[in-house]
Amino acid sequence: MLFSVPESGWWLIALAATAFFMIGVRALVHGMRLPGEPRSAWERQSRRRRQAFYLVTPVFAAAVLAINLLRPEPAPELLFLYSVAFASVPIALFPVRGRVLRDYIAQQRNPGTTVRPDRLAVAWITGFLCTVLLVAVFALLATRYDM
Repeated sequence: MLFSVPESGWWLIALAATAFFMIGVRALVHGMRLPGEPRSAWERQSRRRRQAFYLVTPVFAAAVLAINLLRPEPAPELLFLYSVAFASVPIALFPVRGRVLRDYIAQQRNPGTTVRPDRLAVAWITGFLCTVLLVAVFALLATRYDM
């Protein structure tokens, strides 16, 4: 059932997952309240970072897909894993973005000290990504490879 979608459909899903990743990562910053000094530093660096992000991410994604599609495994399974990986990262970061930002600001204000990451943020991100990984693996194991 999962891989009854034709290969061209999986390519479209992978393309949509890449676009969702790029939009989702960019949306993580919107609506966040930065204090004065980090805001000005962020605005100075954001234009260059944004341009690099929008240029490097598609090239990196295309390279990952090209390398993995050279393997003998069927393409829909690889495209499924690629789509799951790219779509799950913004979803994992969105609920704890405030906590991660607070740690980032603390690190920027005191560069010589080590700031311990928030335990709840680490637990959420790790737990969510592990759950996504397990569900994806179970979905692959539940399908038949002799389509």
